[in-house]
Amino acid sequence: MYWLPCQGFLHPDTTYKEIQEGTFDPVVAAAVCGITAVFVSPSDSGGEFGVKCSAHVEMYLFQNIYKFSDDLLVLFALSITFNLIRGEFAKLWQSFGVASRLMLGLRVNWDVLPQNQTFAQQECLRRIAWQLFYLDRMLAGGYEEYISCRAENMQIALPCSEAAFRENRPINAERLYDKPGSHPSTINLHGYQLRLIDLRHRIQVLQNELTRFHMSLPPEILLSDQTVAKYMASPERAGYVFLHTHLAVSHIDLYRFSLPGQRDKVSVEILRKLPREFIARSQKQAVAHAMCLGRFCDAIQNEVDQMHDTGKLKLAGDHSTFQMSTQCVRVLLVALQYGLYRDIADVTTAPLWRSVEVDEAHIRFLIDSVQRVTRPWCDILNVAQQAYNHNATLVEDFSKTRKVADQRAAVSMFGSKSEGSTRFPGPDAILESIATGKPEEYHSRMASHSPSDSTRWLGSHPSSPTPNMFATKTGTQTTEASQGDAAPGIPLFLAQARNRPGSATQDPLTYDAENSLMPMGDLDAVLPDTNPLMNIEGVPMSGMHSGDPSMFQQAIPQPSAGFLMAQQSVFGGDVFMEHYMNRQHGQGGYSQPPGGY
Repeated sequence: MYWLPCQGFLHPDTTYKEIQEGTFDPVVAAAVCGITAVFVSPSDSGGEFGVKCSAHVEMYLFQNIYKFSDDLLVLFALSITFNLIRGEFAKLWQSFGVASRLMLGLRVNWDVLPQNQTFAQQECLRRIAWQLFYLDRMLAGGYEEYISCRAENMQIALPCSEAAFRENRPINAERLYDKPGSHPSTINLHGYQLRLIDLRHRIQVLQNELTRFHMSLPPEILLSDQTVAKYMASPERAGYVFLHTHLAVSHIDLYRFSLPGQRDKVSVEILRKLPREFIARSQKQAVAHAMCLGRFCDAIQNEVDQMHDTGKLKLAGDHSTFQMSTQCVRVLLVALQYGLYRDIADVTTAPLWRSVEVDEAHIRFLIDSVQRVTRPWCDILNVAQQAYNHNATLVEDFSKTRKVADQRAAVSMFGSKSEGSTRFPGPDAILESIATGKPEEYHSRMASHSPSDSTRWLGSHPSSPTPNMFATKTGTQTTEASQGDAAPGIPLFLAQARNRPGSATQDPLTYDAENSLMPMGDLDAVLPDTNPLMNIEGVPMSGMHSGDPSMFQQAIPQPSAGFLMAQQSVFGGDVFMEHYMNRQHGQGGYSQPPGGY
């Protein structure tokens, strides 16, 4: 129990001593027994005993809700853990709300702790506050609107080193955004878990923002063969191409931190701390969106080439299109080098675009398609010619060496990398801000010369979906939908909590190997054995284990590996993603027959 995610808040030696002396708080003992019964005796008898213990704890909490005590905070933390294991998500959601308010009321998160307590006792309360921080992000599922324990309000040290805690020895441990100290570290494994959880939540928020934007697009703008033909023959051609090229590149920007040789590559030390499966899926996402962009380039240039006797250059897109080309070509070449284009359809949010067999020849065809769109601009803009030549050199060098040149060592034809505030940072900036202990640099980069842009990126709430997105045709339902337009989507755990007990739609929440990111996996399914990523970047990643272990069950479960790092997926498992995919499959030639992509 102690080493479950962010659960190590009971001091082991003190707990054992009080048990031996018979002074251990009986209500806390019941809460501990309720949790451990699931692990010690996962049979029905053990489950029944755990439920009885939990009922006793919940009755005590209800009868003492009028008190404002840190003793209740301990019981809430244990009760929440039991309900999480049991899959009692309605209880979990509501009891977490009370516990987080109690924590804030006691000001534990601001390190306002009783002065008459020992260091170990104060550390216990700090660790409970961090447990609530962890649960908050798990329940929010990437929606910033549901966050209660905000990172900027967690003005306490991360869980300190095990030696200091067990020895009751005061120590100044690192905080969430402090620069990591020298070894031996002042924090323990729980502290590293918390930094990873905070990072993953922020990446989820970025993914949800992109998905939310895509949902706001009307059907007549969504990517399909029909809309390509329509807009490429209309005066709105440039705007349509701009929209879909930048949307694809925005997704590539979000995930390219995971690819080797990128300009904004995250340090090897940080990558080692990320779940291998998370990195693998991020790589697949970047490649899939680059493939989608390549196919889009082929489609729009084909439409333009079919226009005869126009008296104009056959230009697809606008003057910004070629600027996207180098990044797309580089990602596709990386995909060739590491075989990242294989089995990609099931793990991506990229629009499904034409069912074709994906092999090296097809990837090279997509690269040529990107170059085809860039080529006509070479007669107009010198920088477009430079981009075209640069891409051609990348392809030629790869054909000779089967390796992509490290982007960080290359000189950009567009000049030096901008350090100004006009470039919005991606996950690489988030990761580096954590590693360097300078979150203010990350926030300063989020600023913009435009106040509206600053509001968009720095505001406490992301922009909501477009009005009437889910409105129905009936009058009363339309009114109800329009009143809730400002509300965010429904995270996975909230959706489970909102289901009525016994409802036919209330299925047990199970671990999905295709959607869950947090369980540590390996990369054999992503990177070929003959050319592992670690040979290039030094990151030890080898072997991804398949399977579908259970994460949660409504019945008394036997704990599994999935439970240990249970998190909602960045790439699926929420209302936004379900709606996103449903819209794509409804787009005629836009959907993908089995076996494609």
